[in-house]
Amino acid sequence: MENIQNLPIDIQTSKLSDWLLDRRHCNMKWQSAIKTIREKINTAIQDMPENEEIKQLLSGSYIHYFHCLRIVEILKGTEASSKNIFGRYSSQRMKDWQEIISLYEADNVYLAEAASLLSRNVSYEGPALRKQLAKAQQLQQELSRREVECQSSVVELRERYYAACKQYGITGENVPRELQALLKDLPAVLEEVGKDAAKLEKQIQLYVAFSNFVCNWSEPVLPMLTFAQKKGNVTFYEWKTGKVPVIVERPVVEEVIPEALTENTVGLIFTVSCSHCTRED
Repeated sequence: MENIQNLPIDIQTSKLSDWLLDRRHCNMKWQSAIKTIREKINTAIQDMPENEEIKQLLSGSYIHYFHCLRIVEILKGTEASSKNIFGRYSSQRMKDWQEIISLYEADNVYLAEAASLLSRNVSYEGPALRKQLAKAQQLQQELSRREVECQSSVVELRERYYAACKQYGITGENVPRELQALLKDLPAVLEEVGKDAAKLEKQIQLYVAFSNFVCNWSEPVLPMLTFAQKKGNVTFYEWKTGKVPVIVERPVVEEVIPEALTENTVGLIFTVSCSHCTRED
């Protein structure tokens, strides 16, 4: 027949501590004993050997009975040289932790402490962790949704970026070099504009006559276009002073180090492009 002492007993977690005290498995003053044990633990941890597992055990917020058992097992290896012929340890470290174990086991103090920790974890720590987990999962879902939105925005912004680059006559693969290439073409473009402006003499005269007839203008009409029609592609100095410069020095365009297209480049140029469009509007 199976021993009745080996049969499991179902006890509610919230009533476990009371059950241990009612059945006199533990002393009613176990909390006073725990206070003494905590003081000895705080003293013992000040002198510990260099061991990675011990460091992990001591890094916890609360060192309980089962931690102490593991520390003693580790010390049996690190303090093996202090063991005498009678099987006892002369190491003060081992003595301190063995004393702590003995105090725990006296009147089953460790059972009362374990019951208290279990009840607290089930009643408070567990629900709090479940709430944190639920919040974390909700945040994860929100971030996943935002990630999808950002990925969609990336595609849209890239399309708008290349559309803006097309307006400037560049491909957008290497913006500094492509803009520099446009700058090199600027003198030829201005020269072509000057030649085309020379063909507008009759149109300018008609517009001037119309403006004077309708609006009775007393100031010159289309002065810059008239100047370009007569002089062509000349310098700003000649436009302001009416004098032809002795020599014209064109600015030297320095080569820009090519750089690969990145997301930051796309965002920066797209922002500048949008700001420029806004100012023009």
